[in-house]
Amino acid sequence: MSNNKGLDKKRVVVAVLLLAWILAGLFFGGIILALFIGLFVFVGTKEFVQIAEARGMKPPFSFVVISNFLLIGLTSLKFYDLLFGALVLISLIAFLIILFREVEAKVNDLAITLLGLVYTGVFPLHLLMIRDIETSTFTIMGQSFNIGIGLVLLVFIIVAATDIGAFYSGKLWGKNPLWKEISPKKTIEGSVGGTITAVAISLIIGYIIGLSILNSFIIGLLISIFAQLGDLAESMIKREAGIKDSGSLFPGHGGVLDRSDSYIFTVVAGYYYFYFFLVNDVTAFSSLGVL
Repeated sequence: MSNNKGLDKKRVVVAVLLLAWILAGLFFGGIILALFIGLFVFVGTKEFVQIAEARGMKPPFSFVVISNFLLIGLTSLKFYDLLFGALVLISLIAFLIILFREVEAKVNDLAITLLGLVYTGVFPLHLLMIRDIETSTFTIMGQSFNIGIGLVLLVFIIVAATDIGAFYSGKLWGKNPLWKEISPKKTIEGSVGGTITAVAISLIIGYIIGLSILNSFIIGLLISIFAQLGDLAESMIKREAGIKDSGSLFPGHGGVLDRSDSYIFTVVAGYYYFYFFLVNDVTAFSSLGVL
């Protein structure tokens, strides 16, 4: 019993410290948020490479980390136009490294290297891109904030609401497995409960930061779905490698990828929805005046 209590205390302390760092990064943005993303990328890449090595693959860790840091730098400086070209160049170099290194060249090593670049680097960078959205502001208690801060908080809160709603719904009503082969403990009832909770919370937070009801509803639904897909995707990767946790960096929480799997997909989905439907208003609904 005492061991469980100690573990619970560690979980709480770790969760509080992580939340404090995340909130500081979101508020100040810039270098603080970039450092947060950089640490995530470094540790997440290390965990990803270790998972790959457990299946006999050998992606070049240093190359993936350096490449991801380059992408972080370009994103932090808002050189978005250079990201695609940089990614193409990095992919080309990856081909050459796998081809000419001393280790036997294998297509699997190349494939897992490119996947690592995208999964632990390109996807998380979208958090920086959301934070940098400055097309409008919202006000809380007389304090004005850029909408990017509100949108990132919205994503984080929706993911948390999904997890909480899914946990309690699954515990109370869960009977039918959602995807037995990948994550046997998750249920359809839990998934539905998590989505409903997420949409309800999204409507509230969306109202606070000045979003329309329809946008808030769609964002809640979209983020909740991609949060659950991200969780299933990481479960698939770990199951393939035959491991329970991606790492042990956070006591009681597992590794970086374990703690962030629900966010990796959601920041991508969230950014492109925000970009097309909020920033540029490219939507069929605009003519109806409902967005």
